[in-house]
Amino acid sequence: MTIRIALVEPDLGLARALTALLKAEGWGVSSYPTLGRFFDGITKLEPNAVLLNMQLQGMEGREILRALRANPGTRVTLLIGLSVNAHSKDEAVAAFTAGADEYFFKPLDTDLLVVRLRSLIARKPAPPEEEVFVHGEISVCPASHSCTVAGEKIRLTKLEFGLLMQFIRNPQRVLTRGNLIDSLWRGDVNTGGRAVDRHISALRAKLGGDGRLLETVVGVGYRLVSGSSK
Repeated sequence: MTIRIALVEPDLGLARALTALLKAEGWGVSSYPTLGRFFDGITKLEPNAVLLNMQLQGMEGREILRALRANPGTRVTLLIGLSVNAHSKDEAVAAFTAGADEYFFKPLDTDLLVVRLRSLIARKPAPPEEEVFVHGEISVCPASHSCTVAGEKIRLTKLEFGLLMQFIRNPQRVLTRGNLIDSLWRGDVNTGGRAVDRHISALRAKLGGDGRLLETVVGVGYRLVSGSSK
């Protein structure tokens, strides 16, 4: 597996030097000169580590670290702070408190940077595999809130996704409208059976041919049956 590193560094000369250094280790490197470009690219890159200049324009370094730690996609990513300031214990402590795994002051000791990064990467546990529920051609991943049908991604609303999870966790079981209201609307007395029916209809439409697997049990509710949409 190729290790992917995001480098957020506006100093283009330093960015080129660090990119060459990291690539010499066999790592893939994507360099971003601004915070905006970094945020635009990080969701596609899904880096193993981020080397972050802590004095970027637009947002304090500590706030960037907190934002990355709060984001599910970067919650376990290695975060390395790079500071242009003189050595400051308080600055380093604040960065570690905000979520940094390591912190370096410039001028950088590049040998130490590579050794520490290599060690952190080696010690980082592999992320747990996402739990995926499969029913026929329907695949649902609760962690990433994603759904595919026959390999194609389907965009679902929060309620539609919740409905599908109720059925896919309970295949063949009849779920009444009352069951669904209690589970997804928390028993809201203002939510009636017709609201459930409308969301079921919308979910069926988005599932395409596999929407037929959501079977109506007249006078009772709905159930997810086995079978093929073909």
